[in-house]
Amino acid sequence: MKLDMMKKTVVAAGLFGLSLGFSSVTYSADYVDAYEAAASSDYKKAAAIWFDLAQQGDPEAQFNLGLSYHSGVGGNFNEREALKWYEKAAKAGHQRAQEYLAAGYREGWFGLQKNESKANFWENSANN
Repeated sequence: MKLDMMKKTVVAAGLFGLSLGFSSVTYSADYVDAYEAAASSDYKKAAAIWFDLAQQGDPEAQFNLGLSYHSGVGGNFNEREALKWYEKAAKAGHQRAQEYLAAGYREGWFGLQKNESKANFWENSANN
């Protein structure tokens, strides 16, 4: 999928919260506030909440913060920051972040050099 299409897909999917209502995971009040802010298009508020959670090491918040930078909603487009947060989430075992890194290395997205070995590593990580 091309980067522009991936960005459009991310935004079209409600950016952050599709799984919140369907997950068996119990979310904190901060998480619920962040998802509600994103659902009402207050992406700056959502990103601020996720930033705090991401700094505490929460992989889902790290991934969501990466999505925020990746999509640029709220005026925050920054591929380098997106990559930083995707990498943190991926290293913590977040499957979607691992998939994004696999695609990034395979296609040369996020300013990454194409690297089949790293793409395969992250793809294998996501599938295990």
